[in-house]
Amino acid sequence: MDLDSIEVHEQTVIVHLHATPLTAACPRCATAGSRVHSRDPRTIADVAFGGRSRALKLLVRKWICPEASCSQHIFASRFPEVVQCYARMTDRLIKALQSTGVITNGADATQIASSFSVPTTAKTIIRRVLHLPLPSEGSVQKVGIDEWAWKKGQHYGTILVDREKRRVVPWLADRSVEPSQAWLRKHAEMDLVSRDRGKICREAATEGAPQAKQAVDRFHLQKNFAEALEQFFRKQERALKTATQRSAGKTRSAARMEMPEKIAQERRARHRQRVRSHKRIGKLYREGYYTEQIAQLVGVSSRSIDRALEQQAAPPPRRRSRTSSIVDPSLSSLASRWNQGCHNAAQLYEEMVAASDRRARGARLRCGFTPFVPQEYAPSRNRRSSGTNLLRPEALRS
Repeated sequence: MDLDSIEVHEQTVIVHLHATPLTAACPRCATAGSRVHSRDPRTIADVAFGGRSRALKLLVRKWICPEASCSQHIFASRFPEVVQCYARMTDRLIKALQSTGVITNGADATQIASSFSVPTTAKTIIRRVLHLPLPSEGSVQKVGIDEWAWKKGQHYGTILVDREKRRVVPWLADRSVEPSQAWLRKHAEMDLVSRDRGKICREAATEGAPQAKQAVDRFHLQKNFAEALEQFFRKQERALKTATQRSAGKTRSAARMEMPEKIAQERRARHRQRVRSHKRIGKLYREGYYTEQIAQLVGVSSRSIDRALEQQAAPPPRRRSRTSSIVDPSLSSLASRWNQGCHNAAQLYEEMVAASDRRARGARLRCGFTPFVPQEYAPSRNRRSSGTNLLRPEALRS
């Protein structure tokens, strides 16, 4: 290659080059071609120079293959010592990004590369790192096994990690018992398998490495504990809400009304349908179906499938509590007027509005006299006192 010119801009250096060989070998049949078909410019990113990002503008010749039987009629000159075929980065830039990505991670490597005037993204860093060959496995005594997603909710694989060297040993393309068992059987020196509580990992560790001790890793232990706490408090949501209302001195504004038999039957039918769906979801999950497949078979959303799998037992019947209404203060007067024979809805509404206006005027009048009430008779407005006393019982004795 010969140098044509160099352009220096504020943040970029552009180097113009052109290819000089008079012949080139066909990459398919290896026949040397000397007839030039055309010239094609290539833009290749390179390492930074002088605090500026550098790009190579390479003018490449395209040749005609002289072999008539060759399927590669036209081919371009290649420069394996500088850049690979179809690559948009030089080899030395790719090595620099791979080294930075291996030492750090995608996001941090992007910031480091940007500080050296090499703009890139985290996905590019990760893609370059994945092109690196894995080191030899060697002896593995303590291994961690888990699943990882090719595409979340649809396609999963298996990952095994050397816990002592803190590196990935193999990537298995499938999430099944047989490949994991086959790999574990190759390492008879293994004495510890760290896994989650799933069926696939449990069977693979039991059959593939029966001599190894099995343990739950820290991540899944914390995750399972958090899910158990969340599930417990979700079940006790009604009791917690009632306790909070009682501690705040609130009472239910209206008594629970008797439910009509027809509505009760409909609710029981819906509950039986939810129980059947829950059992079917659990059965499909145990048979190995994915979340998306179960959602399509059952006819619900993926989030509903996740919530059903979080609940080990069948869902209990839903208890619906009646919320407060603006009609509650006037229920007694409305019932009295109805029993007296007034069944005109418009008249009842006007009387209720007039009664509510009188109550509102009374409340404003009481607010007007509040500044003149002695402090020892004034009601307390410290809303934090009840919560503080509950958290600190010694405050009640002081």
